[in-house]
Amino acid sequence: MTKINMCFEHQVAVKAFFVNRDNIKDPAIIKYLRSDPEGILEIPLDGIKKGKWKMTLEWNYEEKDYSLVKNIVIPIPEKAEL
Repeated sequence: MTKINMCFEHQVAVKAFFVNRDNIKDPAIIKYLRSDPEGILEIPLDGIKKGKWKMTLEWNYEEKDYSLVKNIVIPIPEKAEL
């Protein structure tokens, strides 16, 4: 499974938006995620096809809103060797 790992200084609940930069007419993919108690957030990329994406993360901590925007590339999955 392909995923993105991020580290926060505290536990967070995140709303992640994925916009396909190769075809911006596609509807955004939205995922609701929670980090582990140590602040490690795993963002699974299941259901997101290869290509260029804009990923936006939004969260709130101590009554402040935060966001992070990254342009990412989802690679073609490597075939498992038997």
